Amino acid sequence: MNKTNHAASSYEKTDAMGKEKISKLLLRFSGPAIIAAETFAFYNLLDAVWVGYLGNEALAALTVANPLMAIYRAVGAGIGVGAASLISRKLGAGKKEEASSIAGCSISVFFIVAGLTTVVCLVNLEPLLRIFGANDAVLPFATSYMLIETVFIALDFFLILLVELVRVQGAPKLASASLITASILDIIFSPILVFGVGPFPELGIAGAALGTTIGRAIGVAILLAYIGLGKSIYQFSRACFIPSFKKTFDIYRIGISQSVRAGSISISQAVANNIAISFGVVPLAILGVLFKLNIIVFAFCIGLSQGMLPLVGYNYAAQNKDRVGEIVVKTALASIAWGTLCWTVTMLFPTQIISLFGTDTIFLSGGTTALYIFALTFFSLGIQINLSSFFQGIGKGVPSLVLAASRDLIFLIPFLLIMPNIFGIAGLWAAYPAATALSLTLSLIWTRHTFRGNGIPFRLRSHS
Repeated sequence: MNKTNHAASSYEKTDAMGKEKISKLLLRFSGPAIIAAETFAFYNLLDAVWVGYLGNEALAALTVANPLMAIYRAVGAGIGVGAASLISRKLGAGKKEEASSIAGCSISVFFIVAGLTTVVCLVNLEPLLRIFGANDAVLPFATSYMLIETVFIALDFFLILLVELVRVQGAPKLASASLITASILDIIFSPILVFGVGPFPELGIAGAALGTTIGRAIGVAILLAYIGLGKSIYQFSRACFIPSFKKTFDIYRIGISQSVRAGSISISQAVANNIAISFGVVPLAILGVLFKLNIIVFAFCIGLSQGMLPLVGYNYAAQNKDRVGEIVVKTALASIAWGTLCWTVTMLFPTQIISLFGTDTIFLSGGTTALYIFALTFFSLGIQINLSSFFQGIGKGVPSLVLAASRDLIFLIPFLLIMPNIFGIAGLWAAYPAATALSLTLSLIWTRHTFRGNGIPFRLRSHS
């Protein structure tokens, strides 16, 4: 099949976003994204399991690394999600050449932003880790891990961007396959490099970071081959790669909410880390475990939102508002069902789950109590993420930005600063469900207002 036929086939897949049954489309777009996101979450979880064998200080180092990693992903995710939203609406309006131009611009912007971020973070690595909660015992482990992550940060950025570009143009399975491949390679190589197997040296916590880097490199190679061989809808010319202020502004106007969400998570985690370390290394290690477990719940909802975003953008631009309403409602119901399942499993097996990361008596006791409280977030976390993505999909940057930041910046940080002073360490765990509930309330009110103002009905089944 030649390049023209490949592009024609991709255009047909794109047009299906406005015609196929919503349930089928959500399964096709979100299914692979969910599998990829959960595989990513699983490797994160396993990294914590392997590192847990190195001691509480090493496990606490991953907790300290979390907010800095969130900053890295915040910068890259903004480009990818912003470009995906713009491209989906251009495709919905039939402007395929403009979609290619936006994709090319996003790649150029990536190289500039990734280079600047790498340099700034490398120069300030140790001070940043101390800000995020590393004390003298934890700092050596955190530095060893984050040095590798920071050097190869561009791979992480580029993989996120390429996944969004490939998914939005109608190839969600390939986009997700690249992420799944990257995660599986991480799962294979991380324990080998952490503990040393055969010819591979024992690298300790640095091995977990290097295993992740190997996986990302292969994921990037898969997607570059797909785009470079002309199998996507993108028809690139040299002019496409010249950065345009307007296009860059439009990308970040929408994508900034994704960056703010990840950035706000980083700030709230830094606050939580410093509060946890004031109670000791064990609470900091427990906090890290909660973050890793939360990623399992979060990943499903992110995958659902990634599949939802291009569908919302395409149908909104095509004036298929009944379909937009159905997409949002069905996505929310799926998130509620998933959150309830995760909460149920957690309540049935809390000790067994915590024991995966360590067997110290104090760690097990404190971790089980923390999980009981923290798991209340599972019910509503996904809906709030989905509604923020709805605003991204229709190109409403301000509400998407506010809702993305609402839980961690507006509600969580005040709760983190107040509740531990009143309730001790239990207040730290309880701050999360309290903030999530308020953020969901704000999201629902704003979404209802936007649906009414834009004539979008809440529907389980559209007429189209």
